[in-house]
Amino acid sequence: MIVIIGGGIIGAAIAYYLSQAGIKDITLIEKEKVLGMGVTQYCSGGVRHQFTTPINVQFSVEAFKELVKFDIDYKKYGYLILDMKNDSMPRVKMQNSLGVKSEYLKPGEIKSKFPYINIEGVKSGSFYGEDGIADPGKLMAIYEKKSTERKVKMCRGVEVKRIIGEERKEGVRVKGVETNEGEIKADTVILAAGVGSPRLAKTIGVDIPIAHIRKYVLVTDGFDFDFPLTMEIPTGWYIKKEGEDCLMGMSGKDEKKDFEKQQESVEETIEASLSRFPETEKCNQKKILSSMSDETPDKHAIIDNSIPGLIIATGFSGHGFMHSPAVGKIVTSLVKGEKPVLDVGGLRLKREAIKETIAI
Repeated sequence: MIVIIGGGIIGAAIAYYLSQAGIKDITLIEKEKVLGMGVTQYCSGGVRHQFTTPINVQFSVEAFKELVKFDIDYKKYGYLILDMKNDSMPRVKMQNSLGVKSEYLKPGEIKSKFPYINIEGVKSGSFYGEDGIADPGKLMAIYEKKSTERKVKMCRGVEVKRIIGEERKEGVRVKGVETNEGEIKADTVILAAGVGSPRLAKTIGVDIPIAHIRKYVLVTDGFDFDFPLTMEIPTGWYIKKEGEDCLMGMSGKDEKKDFEKQQESVEETIEASLSRFPETEKCNQKKILSSMSDETPDKHAIIDNSIPGLIIATGFSGHGFMHSPAVGKIVTSLVKGEKPVLDVGGLRLKREAIKETIAI
């Protein structure tokens, strides 16, 4: 018996790939009555290869091999990343070495390629045309439908109270979970509960450093032309096309849930947008959205199977949607005792600090 805790995009992907591999007796437990109602519902739909660390680039390379097979409205608008402090070249060289043909752009080249962007203060940038946006809801529906067809048991509206561990000389051995409907014994428990993971891990004495981060997103009228998802480092400001609308925000900030902070955040977003993307002056404000993400201190996921009977796959820091196929395949390999397609040893719970600066 395999129990997956969490019915967000990561838990659903794990169920999909485990069942695709022919593994039987899988139960997915989600406390909400509908899957994907945690941080997954706030996903902006960005899919990209451009990251600042090799492991995240590798995740994207592996994930895209699967993403392109799904009907998820993948639109190749590209990602344009503007560096305000550091040179983009080391990042581009690293990406190129891993098979991602991102381009290094000098300020003048950025202006020539994207004339509607104000390049004041920009030191350099990078662009990759294969990056873009896709529909998280469609991918979620595919994972759920196919997993159900393959007889994965979906326990919706069921809350896991604790992970059941058995103390042994060599340490704890996970044996199952206790829910509000009773205990479920399992050979393997997969903890993929996002922001709910720390509470559950503590029931067996494990600390998982995940913060629940709130961000505000401004929705405005769109433009009559396509443009890449554009973002700045290190400010975290971004703008993206969303159907007929534009979404803008400051991805690097954690906001409080009150009116004053919301207004402050929106004003900062408007100021940054007008400065970098002058066309936004013509846009009418439509609404303000509040989004959430589950972030680790270094903005990298935690994938760990060091505790017998338990696999941790959580804390994807806003990258869960785009990386979910790779995660599903990696966790499936761990369950089967096989070598994963990527070396995820650097993502174990106890690790040296790593830092991802491209946050959205």
